[in-house]
Amino acid sequence: MKKIIHAVHIHETPAIVYAALTTARGLSSWWTRMVTVEAEVGGRIHFRFADVFNPVMIQHTLEPDRLVEWTCVGGHENWADNRFSFALEERREDTMLMFTQDYAQELTDEVYGTYNFNWGYYLHSLKRYCEANEGTPFTPPEIA
Repeated sequence: MKKIIHAVHIHETPAIVYAALTTARGLSSWWTRMVTVEAEVGGRIHFRFADVFNPVMIQHTLEPDRLVEWTCVGGHENWADNRFSFALEERREDTMLMFTQDYAQELTDEVYGTYNFNWGYYLHSLKRYCEANEGTPFTPPEIA
């Protein structure tokens, strides 16, 4: 199976990055403005990108300032049962974020390439949000 990996150096503490990954305010500031979060292990996160892409994640691991792990359980067939990991390592008051998406099914290289490109865009948005409060999340036309 294929895997997407991104390493992102964020000039902010792991606590700031962790909050951006685990709260509705944080997630809506870098990934999509339309999100609801059940903020506990076993809780669901519902992401909405208009009517096109609406993944639902179950939170499996929430280790403050260290690790966030999700599994996609609905809303996007290509991501069904995929595992997502955001591992945080403190580096002199900065954070090294290691993002991994493990695919549960084989997809075409074109599809992987599209998802990889999109993750690069949104992880850069996460970095901008954490460092300067200027993320670039998906904003549907009705709330733009």
